[in-house]
Amino acid sequence: MTSQSPKQDPGPELQEAFRRHLPQRLRTLLRRTRAQCRGGWDCNVLRALHGEIAMLAGACGRHGMLETGERLLALESALALPMARHDVPDAVTSARIDSLLDSLRPHLQDAAPGLAPVGRGLGVTPVGAHDPFPRCEVPPDRYWLRLGIADIPGAATGAANQSEPVAADPPAPVDAPHGPCVRIVNDDDPVVTQLLLRLEQQGCDVALVERIDDLAELLPRTPPDLAIVVADAHTVLAALAAALQAARHDPARQRTRLLMLLQGATVELQLRALRAGADRCVALPATPEDVVRAALELASVEHASAFRVLIVDDDAAQALFAQAILRHAGMETLILGESLAVLDELDRFRPDLLLLDLNMPDCDGFELTALIRERDGYLNTPIVFLSGDQDEERQFAALDAGGDDFLIKPIRPMHLVAAVTNRVRRARLAAARMRQRRRRDAGTGLNERAQVLDAVSEHLAASGSRAAPGGLLAVEVDDAPALRGYLGLAAFDQLLGQVGAFIAGHVRAGCMTARHGNSGYLVFAPTHDEAGLATLAGELLEAARESRFGAQASAVRLVCAVCAFDASSSETAQALAAVERTLAWARTHPEQVALHSRLGADPDSITQRLATALATESFGLAFQPVIPIHGAADPQYQALLRLRTGTREYVAAELVPVAVRTGTIAAIDAWVVRRCAAILAERRREGDPVHLFASQSLTGWRDAGRVAELRAALAEAGVQADSLVLEFQAEEVRHDMRTLIGLAPALRAADVRLSLAGADADAVAAGWIEHLPLDYVKLAAALDPAVAASVVDAAHARGLRVVAPCVETLAQVERLREIRVDLLQGNYFRPPARELGAALPPAEA
Repeated sequence: MTSQSPKQDPGPELQEAFRRHLPQRLRTLLRRTRAQCRGGWDCNVLRALHGEIAMLAGACGRHGMLETGERLLALESALALPMARHDVPDAVTSARIDSLLDSLRPHLQDAAPGLAPVGRGLGVTPVGAHDPFPRCEVPPDRYWLRLGIADIPGAATGAANQSEPVAADPPAPVDAPHGPCVRIVNDDDPVVTQLLLRLEQQGCDVALVERIDDLAELLPRTPPDLAIVVADAHTVLAALAAALQAARHDPARQRTRLLMLLQGATVELQLRALRAGADRCVALPATPEDVVRAALELASVEHASAFRVLIVDDDAAQALFAQAILRHAGMETLILGESLAVLDELDRFRPDLLLLDLNMPDCDGFELTALIRERDGYLNTPIVFLSGDQDEERQFAALDAGGDDFLIKPIRPMHLVAAVTNRVRRARLAAARMRQRRRRDAGTGLNERAQVLDAVSEHLAASGSRAAPGGLLAVEVDDAPALRGYLGLAAFDQLLGQVGAFIAGHVRAGCMTARHGNSGYLVFAPTHDEAGLATLAGELLEAARESRFGAQASAVRLVCAVCAFDASSSETAQALAAVERTLAWARTHPEQVALHSRLGADPDSITQRLATALATESFGLAFQPVIPIHGAADPQYQALLRLRTGTREYVAAELVPVAVRTGTIAAIDAWVVRRCAAILAERRREGDPVHLFASQSLTGWRDAGRVAELRAALAEAGVQADSLVLEFQAEEVRHDMRTLIGLAPALRAADVRLSLAGADADAVAAGWIEHLPLDYVKLAAALDPAVAASVVDAAHARGLRVVAPCVETLAQVERLREIRVDLLQGNYFRPPARELGAALPPAEA
């Protein structure tokens, strides 16, 4: 398997790494070829050997080992002749192949004595410790089974023909690697050689394993910290998956992390890798830096300090039980019997996870969680409740208060260890990635632009439905084209580097700065309001007047634009658009600080268009049929919000996030409900009743008066009972469970049905389908068939009807019919349209 990457001469370090590991690769390859010559040829093995020898020959050529490459090419040619005849080598050809194998024996000696990788008890033999090549050694056990054919008769008896190993001089002593143990399944992709070198430089104990089956055999005996496998659509992963599952069955045991490097990465291949136990997948081709970074992140997990768990429980016996289990798994624990004592211990103990009881005197779990989340540095620290409280509403409330998981006493030790371990691992990995994103250039102090934009996206997403704090400061060199023409390109680049270092040195702690455009910089300040950003901009302008930059000590005039995040900044693209608009004004007013809030309203912004549409009630609805798979029923449609302005039509996915942030979502939802009620009443009067699904936001239903308004609107219009279905998104329910629990009985009393959209495995595991008073469940888009089937089964067990959205093909219809979905919706039947249209037949027709 070879990824498509540009050919380039490898550096001396890569050549050295390739030479160091080549004898081990040759040894196994030649053993297998020799076994075929002695025991008889199989056409499948012949084809596999030909391909592997060809790839290794090419790799030798790329890394300057021309003589070895030529001999491998000769061996490849000898194997190619019978393949071209669709035959296997005869006795004459086998004798020639055997002689070619003999010619390779001198090349099996270690090219760099003393530098062979040291195996950590994994059967990785230092080069030079054995005879270069035992003539009659048989291939590894079950080799032919791996290729899907039976073992060759008599192959197991070949061991008797092995010659005694010849004593060899011991390798020069080397320092044993002190870092994580890494095993890479042998592959001729150039990235493997890069990995070998880079990981060795990081102090890792790294070596090659010839086959995936060999790796699977190592896992139960001496598991490495990290295994790396290059895979494509034809790679067989079943043995590895079974071995990983067995090795991970005991959570207290060292866990081998699996990194899969995927060639031709498709969704199907990624799913196969994840099901085989991959902790992370990287699509090839990828830069060596990205692959090494991913490998080191995973390999370092087990070499980090022990997990620290703070146990808070007023029941000493229960606390000691949990402590014993976690300490046996290698974790560091601290027990506190008084809940308020946690606040004094947080900064001293620095826990990775808090394990809380729910019912405690002085301060219960809800209140303690709220206090912890208020502390700097503990917003993302995992909090897991361990309680015997069986009240499901209180369990939901605990998660709503800021908990990450709720475990029920009594609990199996394996379950407790697995829950704690997985939470802490993810939290540590997320923190490590955040530190990586905030790394700065050593020369200028600037972050990479991608780092800053990722941080902005996460910051805006974390704010939920509220306006995010902080903002962006854009700084640009004024009249940059003229300055570049005067100084020349090289001198101008030097000047920009110094200006960037100047800005990065002046911004406050907690800010990130990156290049923006050809001659500008972007400062992300997550805690500064508009006044703070304006003050920072003024300080930069003042300091720049007194400074000189570049080799010619040039004076530079700066342009500054301040854009504090507001309700319209729901996405990074919107925030950057505001920056560009503010910069455009600032360029005409140099030496001034331009504030986005002082600019006139942009008539083309979604925020302004929403305000105009609300004032004029100029929204619209589009309708998409919801088709029953079996039987006839009143026509059913999904009502979808639309806003047409000129030639542009905005859809709900664009409008709703902005409406939530600007606080207009309640008014928009109310308009949708009134419009649906009017349509339902009109169709009933015409003798052609329909049912409508109307998407709503829980944010807009926090006002208790909304239910009374709904009942009045339905009564006034004379809407038939059960003909209106209000649909709420599962992702929103996750963060606002209390609103839905309080709303559901009132909706049922008003003869309005309730649907949960975006249901997935989490909706089943969290008990929403089982316990919420639902009528319909709508599957999340693009669910794995097995997950979708589990959601359908859970819904049918409650007597709920299941809707599958986004149906585009007949094949999807057939798959959904097999798992017994009740209703289908998607463009396969009809795209959304302004008219309801005639009733459509059931999907079975």
